[in-house]
Amino acid sequence: MAEKKQVLYDLRTTYNGPFIVEDFYAEVDGWIKENGFEKEPKKKSEHVTKNGKKIEWVIEAHRHLDELHHGIIVLRALLDNIKEVSIKKDGKKIRINNGDVLINIDGWINSHIHGSFYQVKPVYYFVRTLIDKFVYNFWSDKYDGTVASECHSLFKRIRAFFKVQKFKYE
Repeated sequence: MAEKKQVLYDLRTTYNGPFIVEDFYAEVDGWIKENGFEKEPKKKSEHVTKNGKKIEWVIEAHRHLDELHHGIIVLRALLDNIKEVSIKKDGKKIRINNGDVLINIDGWINSHIHGSFYQVKPVYYFVRTLIDKFVYNFWSDKYDGTVASECHSLFKRIRAFFKVQKFKYE
């Protein structure tokens, strides 16, 4: 039996300007590896329209918090009107992308209740929930702050990446 609890909902940012799509992917992958997460790609689709490319990229980053809890960060990136342009920088011709970006981050905690005697019986589960809710939070809110701070860390890293791109190519 697994319980899924949403800790952080709809942390979003937008960007409009020059950047390199592959550098964005590499930045997110670098953050995931630095913080000990495992990446699970959920969706990556590209559609070519008359205004440019439309890219949707959805990934989940998983990390074990303890034997019963897993932290999950869901990143949705919607890239719209992506056009490839060439600019001259320091006498060299560079190909970059230009377009609109919408980033959405959600944080989840997945609690796994294994097959031990005290956790599967409904009476013990009910008592555990009552204690957790009214006496002291042993299980449910233990890792809320950890997952939320990791989501904010990824959010800050992505915003910093786009700020650098704005000054780097303009």
